[in-house]
Amino acid sequence: MPMIDQGEKDDKIIVVCADDPEYRYYKDIKELPPHRLAEIRRFFEDYPLYRFSNKNENKVAVSEFLPAEEAIEAIKYSMDLYASYIVESLRQ
Repeated sequence: MPMIDQGEKDDKIIVVCADDPEYRYYKDIKELPPHRLAEIRRFFEDYPLYRFSNKNENKVAVSEFLPAEEAIEAIKYSMDLYASYIVESLRQ
């Protein structure tokens, strides 16, 4: 789920436990009931209100949910970025 938090890109990957009896048959977020998607969105829109004492201090922007394929690509990209970081830190 693409998101902006404190003016910076802060994408979220929405996952569930494969053994959870309520969610184990879902393979993509678009399969979830609309009310569940609304709850997830609302959580990410509201959590800064509780995280900061000044409620205007942190604004978030939550975009539409993306398909699982895009989440997998984002995870692969992050893993590659992390691997590059580790290699660079070992060279120092």
